[in-house]
Amino acid sequence: MEYWEIQELLITLMAGLAVLIPVTGLTLRFAVKPFLKELADFRAKREGREIPDAAPTEARLARIEDQLETLEGSIKRLADAADFDRQLRSGKQD
Repeated sequence: MEYWEIQELLITLMAGLAVLIPVTGLTLRFAVKPFLKELADFRAKREGREIPDAAPTEARLARIEDQLETLEGSIKRLADAADFDRQLRSGKQD
């Protein structure tokens, strides 16, 4: 084999791998992962172990989001009050 034949083979191989690696990753993420999760849940039920529930985590996340929205509102009101106070002290109006 000549060196340019080896070079062409390597270029083709690298181009193929550049496509196959992401496709394989996406396949594993979207096809195999849910299957393995269901399999693990099935085995846990069969062995009598309890499967963790996502509901408490979702409720906690909702409370945290509500608190964040409340804090954002408070910060906005404080910033507006500081701007108003600054305008009063400077004597300028917008």
